[in-house]
Amino acid sequence: MKLGRNKPCPCGSGKKYKKCCLSLSGKVPNIFIDDQQQKNKYGDVRPIISIDFQDKKFVAVGDELHYASSDKWKTFPDFLFDYLKTKLGSKWGNEELSKLETERHPLIQWYAGVVKFQNQQVKDTDGIYRVHPDSPTFAFLSVAYDVYTLKHHSYLQNTILDRLKNKDQFRGARYELFATATCIRAGFDIAFENERDGTKKHPEFIATHKNTKQQISVEAKTKKKSKTLNGTCKIINGALEKENGHPFVVFMDLNLPDQIAEKEFNAPVPNKITNIVDGITSSKNGNDRFNMIIFTNQPHNFYTEDHFAPTRTLCVISDKAERVTLNTDIFWSLRSAALQTNIPNEFPEDNLK
Repeated sequence: MKLGRNKPCPCGSGKKYKKCCLSLSGKVPNIFIDDQQQKNKYGDVRPIISIDFQDKKFVAVGDELHYASSDKWKTFPDFLFDYLKTKLGSKWGNEELSKLETERHPLIQWYAGVVKFQNQQVKDTDGIYRVHPDSPTFAFLSVAYDVYTLKHHSYLQNTILDRLKNKDQFRGARYELFATATCIRAGFDIAFENERDGTKKHPEFIATHKNTKQQISVEAKTKKKSKTLNGTCKIINGALEKENGHPFVVFMDLNLPDQIAEKEFNAPVPNKITNIVDGITSSKNGNDRFNMIIFTNQPHNFYTEDHFAPTRTLCVISDKAERVTLNTDIFWSLRSAALQTNIPNEFPEDNLK
């Protein structure tokens, strides 16, 4: 693959090649080929940018460059484990580790589960674990991958990292992170609202679809009370008060154990989910104030290292009456991205061997 020094860098940063990835080693870094197969598996995301140079592996994430010995980062999840710890900071991690185990932050408890799970596995001859992750391992990796995705697309804000580290704000921040990463994977550019503007209520962000150019307002909510759907309708009505004329999409995590969520999502209509939707306040002319509600369930906090990672359940509700029309392609791309749980296992050079 030949590329001129003054041409745009293939990593998609917008910089000239000579001022970007050329400096890694003087050759084009290995990247995933941007074909339909990769999009189907991982969504519409920028490729992983990595290179092996002088016994080290370099990984570019947005405007950052990370490196470690090639033996340490044999797989992409190896990198993600270290990446999230780097973004959260060793000082915070050490402070959490000094607490009683039951009082530690969920991320620290999950990581303890990761270590325990790894110690129970047997490596292959190449030193790599090839196993289905348990619940804590998948939960930790999912947060790491979403943080990576936002940073790789230049959307990671310090405020979301601060909120992730706050035990009391973790669930809400983690879900906003998931909603943002989902929209990125669905092919959207993100514009965060100015939350310091107190003159009006703001959704989490405005997302612009790259292909259709349609803009949507996105709000993400998660229910604090577990094992029940009580209060869900009130939460959604509160989110819809931020409606601003764009097609409005609400992400709503129900925070239920897996078995309860499966039962509720698959129950014959009418069911508790449809009852929640029927209780959502319509506009004065009788139209729904939303275009799409994405009910999700991410029940990893209910499970220990003795359980394999549960399935992410999903139910999508579209509006019952016309308001601002949502492009059909956007509807299906968001639905697919919300269900997408694939995290790359390999670095690009491993796929290209």
